[in-house]
Amino acid sequence: MTTTYIKQIIDQVNAVTSGCGPVLLYGENIDTGSRIAGLARGLTVNPAGRILNVGNCELTHCGVGFGIMIDKGNAVLFMKQLDFLLLGLDQLVNTFNYIRAYEGADKIGSFSIFLIICDQGYQGPQSSINAASDFASLANVSVFCLNAVSDVEGIIAEQFVSPGFRIICLSQRLFGGEALDIQTIAKSDDSAVYHYRSGADVTLACYNFALRAGVASADHLAKSGRQCDLFHVNFLPSGNFDAVIESVERTGKLVVMDDSKSLNKFSDRLVAELHRRKIAFSLMSAVRRGSSDREYGVDEDRFVVDDEAVAAFASGN
Repeated sequence: MTTTYIKQIIDQVNAVTSGCGPVLLYGENIDTGSRIAGLARGLTVNPAGRILNVGNCELTHCGVGFGIMIDKGNAVLFMKQLDFLLLGLDQLVNTFNYIRAYEGADKIGSFSIFLIICDQGYQGPQSSINAASDFASLANVSVFCLNAVSDVEGIIAEQFVSPGFRIICLSQRLFGGEALDIQTIAKSDDSAVYHYRSGADVTLACYNFALRAGVASADHLAKSGRQCDLFHVNFLPSGNFDAVIESVERTGKLVVMDDSKSLNKFSDRLVAELHRRKIAFSLMSAVRRGSSDREYGVDEDRFVVDDEAVAAFASGN
C-alpha cells in the first residue's frame, strides 16, 4: 500500500513526539472535527506531552508559543492555513525580535508553527496566500516547505522540537497524493538545500512546492539523454546555498522553479550571488510573481512548467 504525503508527515511527527518529552501541541480543532483539515489526524504524543484544542485567536496562539519557548519549554502550533498567520505577525516580528535581542540561544526552548499552504485551488480570497518566503523575510526566520520523503524525515527530526523558532509548511494540494520518495544525494547542514539528482547539463533549483515539477522536468530531460542537478531550496534567510552555486558554475545553466505567489523571490538572491561571484550562466525563470485579480477568487490556481521549454534551454536551443 502506498503512503500518502500527509500520512507520511504525520507518521514522522509522531515518531518525534513519542519520545521528545514535555511538549504542547495546540491548535483550533486539533483533536476534534476535521482535525485541522486533516493536518492533525492521527496525531499522538508521549505521556509527558499534551494535545490541546484552543479557540480562534492566532495573535494569542503565537504569543503563547513564544512564552513557552522563553520558559525553555517546547510548543508546536498547528494552523489551518498561512492566511491566518497574518493575525500573528506582530508576535512573529516584534516579540521574536525582542527574544533574540535579549535572550541567549542557550536560554530558550522550542517553538514551531506547523501549517498548511492552501494551494489546491477553488478556495477563495481568504485561502489564497501562497507566499511563505515573505514571512521568512518579514520575521527573518527559517521557513521549511515539506516536499519529499527525505526532507520530511530530516526537517521534522531536526527542527520540530529543536531550540529556537521556525515555520514548517505543508502543501494542501499534495495531501492525498503519494509521498514523493526520491533518493537524496546530499543536503546542507542547515537543511536549506536538498540535492536529489546529479547531472552536468543544467541545474534545476526548486522552491516552495515545485519539486514535483522539477522531477517531471528531470525525467523529461533524461529521455533525451540529458542529466540535471536537481535541488529543493528552503526559505532560510542565512542559509547555505553553496551546493547550488557550485552546480551552476559547473553546468552554466540555471532553471528556477517556484510555485509561490511572492513578488520578491528567494531565488533572486541566488541569481544576485552568482553575478556577484562573476559566474557565467544562462537563466530560465519558471516562476509565478504575484497573482492576477482572478486568482484571488475561486480559481484553479495551478502552476505548470513547460518541460519542452526546459529541455530546449538545457540543449542550448
